Amino acid sequence: MTKLKICGIKRTETLTLLKELEVDYVGFVFATSKRQIDAATAKALLESVSGHPPAVGVFVNPSMEELSEILREVPLAVIQLHGQETPSFCQEVQERFSLPVWKALAVGGEADAAMEIKRYTGKVAAFLFDTYDPSMAGGTGKRFSWEQVPLLQENCGEAACVIAGGINPENVAELVKRYPAQMIDVSSGVETDGEKDALKIKALVERVKADEHAANNDTCRA
Repeated sequence: MTKLKICGIKRTETLTLLKELEVDYVGFVFATSKRQIDAATAKALLESVSGHPPAVGVFVNPSMEELSEILREVPLAVIQLHGQETPSFCQEVQERFSLPVWKALAVGGEADAAMEIKRYTGKVAAFLFDTYDPSMAGGTGKRFSWEQVPLLQENCGEAACVIAGGINPENVAELVKRYPAQMIDVSSGVETDGEKDALKIKALVERVKADEHAANNDTCRA
C-alpha cells in the first residue's frame, strides 16, 4: 500500500483537510524556501488540529543546535535532511533525538544514487529520492525517470523508500500502477500559485486510493 506525505504545510485549513483525508504524513519546511515556516507557527498549526497526521520536519544542513531548538517547540515524528549531511551526522541525529531520519538523495545528477544509498545504509530510516537540480534542494516540481524506481527500492534494503519530484494528480496513477512506491511525497504538485489547493489535494488522494483499491481487487481475484 502506497503511503502519502504532503509537504510544505502553512495553513490550518490544509492540515485539517489532510487529517480528514487520512494522509500518512505532513511536512513542515524549516529550511530557506518559499514554503518555510518557523517553529512557533508549526507548533500553533499542530496544536490547532488534534489527531493530525505525524509531522515531518524538513531541514537543509541544520546544526544540532537548530534541530534542538525546533524540537523543543514542535513535536516532530520524523527529521528529513535535504542537504549535504554526512552519514555520521544523520546517525548522530537519530541517536540524539530518538527520531527516524529520512535522507534526501538527488536522482539524475552527477552522483550515483546507488552509491549514495550504500554510504547511508544503516545510518537512516528512509531514503527520499528527488529530482536533481543544482539550484534547489527540493520542491522543483520536476520528475526524474521513474523507470529507476524499482532499482532504487531494491537498493534501499530495509530502509523505507520515498519518491518525490514532479508528482501531481495527473501523473500519480502512472507512478502507483507502473512503479509501486512505498511512499510518495508531494508539494508543488498540489499547489496553485504557490499555495496548497484543496481540490488538487483531494484529487491526488482519491487517485492514489483508487489505484490501491483496484490493486487489492486484482490480488483477491488472482
